[in-house]
Amino acid sequence: MTEIDPEPAPASDEERRARARKRLDDAGAHVTAEARTESREQVRELMGWS
Repeated sequence: MTEIDPEPAPASDEERRARARKRLDDAGAHVTAEARTESREQVRELMGWS
């Protein structure tokens, strides 16, 4: 018979919060980068640089 791996212990509240914070930070950075790109494109259009 094969051994079944025991389930990993549940993460502590602090670990879960840290992971959630990292996900939010990553998502925020992505949104900020998209907004910057969009702003640059708008400036180029307004200034006639495109």
